[in-house]
Amino acid sequence: MVVASRYSLSEQVRNYILAKIARGELAPGDRIVEARIAEELKVSSIPVREAIRELIAKRILEHTVHKGARVRQVSMAETVDALHIKAVLEALATRLAGAKLKEQVPRLRGYVKPIIESALRHDYIEYQNQNQHFHGTIVQASGNQILVNLWESLAFEVRTRFIMDYLQMVDAAELAREHDDIVQAIESGDTEPGVASLLLSHANGLVEHLRAQMAVNSEKAN
Repeated sequence: MVVASRYSLSEQVRNYILAKIARGELAPGDRIVEARIAEELKVSSIPVREAIRELIAKRILEHTVHKGARVRQVSMAETVDALHIKAVLEALATRLAGAKLKEQVPRLRGYVKPIIESALRHDYIEYQNQNQHFHGTIVQASGNQILVNLWESLAFEVRTRFIMDYLQMVDAAELAREHDDIVQAIESGDTEPGVASLLLSHANGLVEHLRAQMAVNSEKAN
């Protein structure tokens, strides 16, 4: 049983729904049953409604008259666009954080080991979880809440399906070890252009893979 804390209940509910989508427990088209979520988290309907409204605003859920909120289908093209923005935002975050980013090295190192270990055992759900924490730490270090909000609005938890397919096709452990390169660049003080460049190239492989897949799908459709 998962019990939400009293602090920021709507945020707890939002993250709970996102996690269920990421794990495949809620698939595109599935209805979000307000009473069920409230019961699972032992909360009132109020924070559940707030979380649902927020996720609808972020286009993770969609609302249909007489049918309520459902999980929206996220396209591959949307994921590619989001990856572009994500990489740019993270590169900008490193520039804004500057020398302050070095203070996050111990925390970032704490994420690197489980990222690599989860890749080695092919646990891509945990990989994604730890990966989000790693990149989120870099973004938070910028101290720019608007940038943080924009990054969080991309909600990569719901884009797991495309990323999962990619991780199964490449050497996921090698990709995971790129996080260690990023930390080393931060520790050496090579924030610009080092860390920013590494973050951009880190995302590029997935972007190119998805673009190629989209081209294949387009040819098949024609």
